[in-house]
Amino acid sequence: MSSSNKTLINNVLSQLSELTQNFIKDLETQDSDHVEQFVEERQLLVQQLHDVLDVQVMSDLQKEALKQVLAYDTIIEQRMSSLKNEAQEWLLQRNTAKTQRTVYESKYASESYLMDKRK
Repeated sequence: MSSSNKTLINNVLSQLSELTQNFIKDLETQDSDHVEQFVEERQLLVQQLHDVLDVQVMSDLQKEALKQVLAYDTIIEQRMSSLKNEAQEWLLQRNTAKTQRTVYESKYASESYLMDKRK
């Protein structure tokens, strides 16, 4: 195993682990913007790892480190699903309110007149 590739794999795994740990700390309060940022940063690291793994095989210790990072995927996916459901509910409520508002708003022709009777 080339020492530079081994070091690179270790560095990427370390960054991936740190990124994941920091994200998991406040998982329940993470909003969709933070989740999106996390996914983008993670994808860059995963791509770096893939590039190195095309020419280098991971050691057993490195495989174990990767498994530890991947163990968090389920709870991260649950949070992402929760955010998706919240967004869907918000859109439904917005559309319902818009429909109800439209029912109560009368659309008058621009040439119509309002006539009052004197008593």
